[in-house]
Amino acid sequence: QRLSSPAPSVFLNRTAVTSDAIEGGGLVIELVTAAFAEEGISTHYQIMPWARAIASVEALEVDAVGAWDSQDRRKKFWFSDRLMINKMMLLKRKEKQIHWQTLDDLKRYTFVLVRGAVSLADIDNSTEFKKTYVTGEETAMSLVVKGRADLTLRDQGMAEYLIKQKPELFAGKVSFVGQALGQNPLHLVVSRQHPDGQFIIEAFNRGLKKIKTKGIYQALGDKYGISLSD
Repeated sequence: QRLSSPAPSVFLNRTAVTSDAIEGGGLVIELVTAAFAEEGISTHYQIMPWARAIASVEALEVDAVGAWDSQDRRKKFWFSDRLMINKMMLLKRKEKQIHWQTLDDLKRYTFVLVRGAVSLADIDNSTEFKKTYVTGEETAMSLVVKGRADLTLRDQGMAEYLIKQKPELFAGKVSFVGQALGQNPLHLVVSRQHPDGQFIIEAFNRGLKKIKTKGIYQALGDKYGISLSD
């Protein structure tokens, strides 16, 4: 049996999947592992690009993946309680001058986005923005650093983690632009076709409540310098 998670991935022994964005697992995998451990469930993780990760969960090749909420996904997947909140931020090359007040102001710039990942519906669903798609977080940020795109729209915590982990690529070379464009709740999701889907979600929810009560939840957030919203 298997399990998966978001722009990172997770497998349960159950197995989970995560994307290739987080080297060594990162906060999401640590939170998911800790929650399942409270229920006596061991987890195994596989690192893969986001689009492949969510497709693997839908195809029952792995058990679960961490994903942002959306109406379309609710039709296909069981959702856990909220794991954390992701803040979506615009990221640019440090020396690039970008000024905007409304989304219309951003239509003059080029974007690089991660294929299969939810970013912002007004941008994802519009044909008026100049968009290129890639398979990974690091690739998206690298194209911004190289000047091949003006902006990427990324989760703030993920971007800060990559800057810390890959300072030679990103430290002092990128900066955030303005305030958060949105906040996306992150959940563990399992296919509605999975025979043990509801069991997996219910076990995870119980474990998540336990790590919050014991202080493990925020302690892991502190480890990564992130204040977790309960």
